[in-house]
Amino acid sequence: MSFNLVISTGWRKERACMEELRRLGDITGMRVSSVWFTGFDGLLTGRVEGDPVEFTRMVRDVVLSRYYVPRFVLKIVPIMEVTKTDLDAIAERAAEVAETRIDREETYKVEVRKRGIAYDRASIISAVASRIERKVNLTRPDKIVLLDMFPTRTGISVVREDEIFSLLRISVT
Repeated sequence: MSFNLVISTGWRKERACMEELRRLGDITGMRVSSVWFTGFDGLLTGRVEGDPVEFTRMVRDVVLSRYYVPRFVLKIVPIMEVTKTDLDAIAERAAEVAETRIDREETYKVEVRKRGIAYDRASIISAVASRIERKVNLTRPDKIVLLDMFPTRTGISVVREDEIFSLLRISVT
């Protein structure tokens, strides 16, 4: 089974984050079926039943309503596709996802979060961007092609910036 969420938490807070993520799933009505350690401190992958983008929106709404404010779940990135960590496979799958998620008149940029891999960031971005036939805007893109790279698997997302849940960017005072 593959992941459709990448979750950030504090160092050595992974176990508490797992429990809190499952609680957020219960609150939103979208069951978090699995959560895995990545081998990198403060970073987990998970699987939510249903649309991961909708899940992150619902978590954001729960926090903004002050119904529940998480202590350990700091960031949730929805993942659309998972592929092996191979430059050609990543570029191909990212282009396929971008084709369906970025309208012709929209702009994009590529962001890479790589962990434990030797690929050069510039070569990854170049390989992916060369296959996406949309206009690039590095300062204010409509969509972000986000690559969360791990040694064996890479998660691919094409999202607007507000579709990524970040506790630090939400004002809950």
